[in-house]
Amino acid sequence: GDISYREISAQIEKRHYDFIDALIDPSQQNDLKGKIHNYITRLDKVLESIYFLNELSERAYYIIVSFGERMSNDIIYRYLQIHNGNVDFLDSSQIIITRPVGGKEHVNRTVTYENIRKNWNPNADITVAPGFISKSEKGYATTLGRGGSDYTAALYAAALDASMLEIWTDVSGIYTSDPRKVEKAYPLDKVSYREALELSNFGAKVIYAPTVQPVMEKKIPMKILNTFQPNDEGTLVSTETSHDIPIKAISTMENIAMITFSGTGLVGTTGIAGRLFSMLSRNNINITIICQASSEMSICLAIDAKDADKAVKAINEEFDFEIRKDTVNKTVAENDYAIVAMVGEGMKNYAGLTGKAFTALGNANINIHAIVQDSTEVNVSIIVKKVDATNALNVLHDVFFNN
Repeated sequence: GDISYREISAQIEKRHYDFIDALIDPSQQNDLKGKIHNYITRLDKVLESIYFLNELSERAYYIIVSFGERMSNDIIYRYLQIHNGNVDFLDSSQIIITRPVGGKEHVNRTVTYENIRKNWNPNADITVAPGFISKSEKGYATTLGRGGSDYTAALYAAALDASMLEIWTDVSGIYTSDPRKVEKAYPLDKVSYREALELSNFGAKVIYAPTVQPVMEKKIPMKILNTFQPNDEGTLVSTETSHDIPIKAISTMENIAMITFSGTGLVGTTGIAGRLFSMLSRNNINITIICQASSEMSICLAIDAKDADKAVKAINEEFDFEIRKDTVNKTVAENDYAIVAMVGEGMKNYAGLTGKAFTALGNANINIHAIVQDSTEVNVSIIVKKVDATNALNVLHDVFFNN
């Protein structure tokens, strides 16, 4: 095992002490530093057990990653107590409850909303609640994943029927494309909930997809704002959108693998697609895009590249009998693909949009490997080689935004 965890743990403790020194009067530091020290002591015990066992369990992982939120929230809570006074604290790790669904922990919103309403103090001027952390129905530590703090805020907003949810991040709202890849990208004034959901599902990291659902169900407006540029307008996410441009934004999802499931046995065979999708679900493999040829001889799947080997193995095992009969071909995965998604509720009223995109990509010598349009016409997804993804973003952005 690697004992460097001890040094890292000590550095984490010192960093939090430094924050306390910078924010809290010396006369009120001791008990707060004592709390931080207790957290670090508990963290060290977990890390030590991992060191000796040489094994990191899922439960241990959840416990480890929860300490950051706990320590930072205690510091913020104390600072606000000193400067405001009428401040309440809610421990999200005891309020937000998760349950297993398909092998993963998901928020039990009914129980969580009840807990929030029951514990909320309407007389407090400010309530501090840590994001990201939660617990399972059995009482084990769990977390809400990347972007979980935003999701936590959305759960509190929905439970309390808030008038507005503000998400403070490091960019000035939702952009027409990733500004790190597209120099001419600019922030949008407003997008609809559906547009925000589609963008978050297809690579826009400014918003975590589960965050949208609770506020969308309650029709609570959400503002995406910049912590470092607090005067910027940001982006309003609500029931309203502007239809002056057909495409609202273009995003990419990289590290995609393409899997083609094919064979004569697919034609007219009832239930074979159901077997395929059920088997992938049992193996916790998420499908991003599905394409099926009109001849029914092939089904093309786009999945996260990290799941490709597991998916291929599972498919070939499930259909071993058909493969040996030559009615289904042995499945292989092709890596190094990317999805370029054009999103906008105005696309449904715009004729020739896909043709315009095809022409622009063709003129740039970018080959299109597949295209999928959802039934609501809010999303058109184009699959290209990963090496072409950034170029495709810029080409399409020039066509639909800069002209």
